[in-house]
This record gives sequence, C-alpha cells and structure tokens, in this order.
Amino acid sequence: MPSDAAQDASPPNPPPPNPPAATRNTSPDAPRDTIPAPAEPVTPGMPLAPRPKPIIPPILIDRDLPGPLSLKRLTILGSVGGLDSRSGYWIEHADTLYGRAMITERIIPFATIACAFTALWVWMGGTFPDTLDVMSRSHFRKTHHGRRVRAFDRKVEHRDLARIGPLRVTRPARTVCDIVTIFGDRTEDMLLIEPIADCMDVYDFSPGDCMTILDENPCMPTVPQARTLLRSVSRIYAQRRAGNNSAPSSEEAKNEISPA
Repeated sequence: MPSDAAQDASPPNPPPPNPPAATRNTSPDAPRDTIPAPAEPVTPGMPLAPRPKPIIPPILIDRDLPGPLSLKRLTILGSVGGLDSRSGYWIEHADTLYGRAMITERIIPFATIACAFTALWVWMGGTFPDTLDVMSRSHFRKTHHGRRVRAFDRKVEHRDLARIGPLRVTRPARTVCDIVTIFGDRTEDMLLIEPIADCMDVYDFSPGDCMTILDENPCMPTVPQARTLLRSVSRIYAQRRAGNNSAPSSEEAKNEISPA
C-alpha cells in the first residue's frame, strides 16, 4: 500500500516553454529590420504598469542646477553630455535605447520624426550628432540646444517608422537609406561604411533591404550616389558574414543596447 507521502506527491510542474525565436515577417507590409522587444514586467490579470519616470530628467538645463558652473563641472566629470553652454543630457540615460529616445524627444522640434543621423544615434548610441535631422514640412531657422535643425520633406511608409516611448523615429533600415542619400561616394563619406554595417549587424537587415527602399522611392535625391555607397557597404557586410571580420555578433550588440 503506498505511503501517505507518496499519495500526496504530485508530479512537478513542467518548465514553461521557451518563447519562440523572433522570425522575420515576410509579408509585403512587414518591416525590413528586427528591433529587440523591451522586457516589460507583466503581472497576470493586471494591466501593464506605466514606465517609471527617471529621477534625473533626460535633459539638464543650467537653471535647474545649483550654480552656473555646475553644468560645466558635470560635463568635465563625464556625467553629462554637453549640448550647448546651457544644456546637456545625462550620460546614463544615453546607455539605453529608451533613454536615447527620451533625450531625442526632448530636443527635436515638436511633431517631427527623428531621421538620418539623429535616428542613427537613437538606435546605436555614440557621440551625439552635430545636427538634428527630422522629417517635417516646416523650416526651422532657430537652433535647438545648440544644434541646427535639418528638415527633410520625404515620403515614408508607415512600416518604416517606429515609436520608442514618446519618440517617433525612422526604423534602422530606413535610417540608413536616408543617410546614404544625404551623402554620396566622396572619400570622406567612406567613413560611414563601418557604422552603417554595424547597424545592419545589430538590427538584422542587409544592403539589399536598403536597395529595395530606394527602388520604392525613386524620387529620393542622390539615389545613384546612394547606390554606390551601399555597394561599398555590401562588401564589408559580405566579409563579416564570411567571418573575415571580428565584429561583435548581432546578439551581443543587441544586449549592449537593449531597451531600458
């Protein structure tokens, strides 16, 4: 006769299945790139909790600090990334995708879409660009936080846009297309090849995806020069896929810039 302990014992709960790996949606309206989803805490039966506001605001203004030299001091110490003599952004916020989106949303003009080099900074980080690149039909003569605003009035498909928190931004593949149409095949433009290839590694898209966007937008300026630059990117992209380059893997890079 089985013991009471044996009768009370129940089979252990099976481990939860692993979530399915992200796959590329191949429908005509699907994005060409893959953006890692943010890890949000979810309580069963409860609505998603709102994201807490940061204790330190994304943008620091000199009037918010104790003295006129505080901003300069924080910039020298590396706690603040300077924008102009009166403002800067908290460096720790710039370490995450969501943090960079918060910073950018506070800097660019209202009701605009971050694109080109501003969007590339949102996706990849690094040094904040010298200009604020946005999609808008307006013209902006006034600088914002010491940066000149470059407005581009271009057609963009809904699938080529993303929203990160409060920020509207072009997706990585469209961002690269905007950059290569701004520049051409000059020698100094070749410096863009490695950063563009890095973005392709992180967000899982190819030069061919960018060529497709150019085909869909034949009226975009400097398309011939853009194709020339993308062909140079294709060579680096192919070398990395062949294992001839010691670039970090896509998964490692995703972990480095995972959303907050």
